[in-house]
Amino acid sequence: MNKKETLEKVSELSQVTIADCKKVLDALEVVMQEELANRKGIRNIFDMLYKLMGVFKSK
Repeated sequence: MNKKETLEKVSELSQVTIADCKKVLDALEVVMQEELANRKGIRNIFDMLYKLMGVFKSK
């Protein structure tokens, strides 16, 4: 799934405009890049991704 397809699907499921979804996904990308840059080692990166998915599931 590419970025355009992701935006369309998120927009469809959330009933939020594609433009607003793009803002949110762009911000999430920045946050994830910052977090990944602060992690040392592949295990810590996978731990961070696992925790992030838990945040999404709990909402």
